[in-house]
Amino acid sequence: MSTSKTRIRVFIINIFNKYLSGKTSENEDQLIEKIYDRLDIHDLDHIDYESINKDIKQQVDAAITRKIKISNRKKHYQIAVAASVLFVLSLGALFLYQGKDTIMSLSRSKHTARDFPQLTLNREHRINLLDSLPVGSTLHKKGEGHILDLTHMERSQKVELIEINNPSETPFTVVLKDQTKVSLNKHSSVSFQSNFGIHSREVMAVGEVDFDVSKQQSQDKWVPFTVRTKLQTIEVLGTQFHVSTTIPGEENVLLKEGSIRLAHNHSDGTVMLKPGDKAFLQEIQPKIMISSQSSKAKIDSWRRGEFYFENEKLRQVMDEIGTWYGKSIEMSDDTGAKTLTGIFTRYNTIEDVLHMIALTNSVDFKEKKGVIYVTVK
Repeated sequence: MSTSKTRIRVFIINIFNKYLSGKTSENEDQLIEKIYDRLDIHDLDHIDYESINKDIKQQVDAAITRKIKISNRKKHYQIAVAASVLFVLSLGALFLYQGKDTIMSLSRSKHTARDFPQLTLNREHRINLLDSLPVGSTLHKKGEGHILDLTHMERSQKVELIEINNPSETPFTVVLKDQTKVSLNKHSSVSFQSNFGIHSREVMAVGEVDFDVSKQQSQDKWVPFTVRTKLQTIEVLGTQFHVSTTIPGEENVLLKEGSIRLAHNHSDGTVMLKPGDKAFLQEIQPKIMISSQSSKAKIDSWRRGEFYFENEKLRQVMDEIGTWYGKSIEMSDDTGAKTLTGIFTRYNTIEDVLHMIALTNSVDFKEKKGVIYVTVK
């Protein structure tokens, strides 16, 4: 063994001896913790620990028996040193058995404390989930991301608000007390009261967040699940949907399955979404635009304050216009099956929009007792 390797080996043995006896400095403690944190425990299931320890023990025993005339007074110290050597050799064996990739990871950890998801209590006490976990919760790796399970997390009367933030580039999933799964994209967060699930289920969301809401009953009644953002309030019972607040002044929600009731926080009234619907909201416009298609041209037109229709059935066109202006529009099935193509400004009155449609299409509009009826000319 080279002189440099011998020195490193002696240094490591001394560090672990001091650590076991509680005499290490703060810097030495940090070194030990870094070595421990960077061990990939999940990849060690296949290792035959018993065989490794047996081989190492034989080496240590042989080294001890080669010592001549060990006094009784020194015997306890010798055994302690042997135990430390056994521990260090075991550590080295673990690195060796994990292979080259794991050894390389010691010099460049995939996650650092700074970019790993964090949990904040009462907006003050921040916990890095790479270092510690709330009592009763668990954290495990799945694919490229991690899952934080809060199902059995202990409640505390001192904690009112819990916030989870994901600053990393990989998705981070949280299982709430009611077993609802919340997946946070990068730079996204959710927050909720510590008594979540007892009397209500309400979550604040920022960024891009996927929800897989579990159904929950209390006294034979379904307990609603509410998601709030800056612009919208979403109420569901049990469903899957995606919320995005990443564009300044604009938000959207995509319903994957089930149904949700959606309200703009700056206006009255609600709309219902069905699977496949995508709702768009703007801070400067207290109206909700719902699209059943992911047409980029349609969404871009909406951002410019326009209605955009391309070979859409008249019933779908009237549903969108009626929802925007808060009007009920009725027509026969034959009339509703007609198709329409056109672009109209959203800043005109509904009468102006319908007049433009009537000029370019063979339809007519009449209003009676607050209901607009569409007929073929």
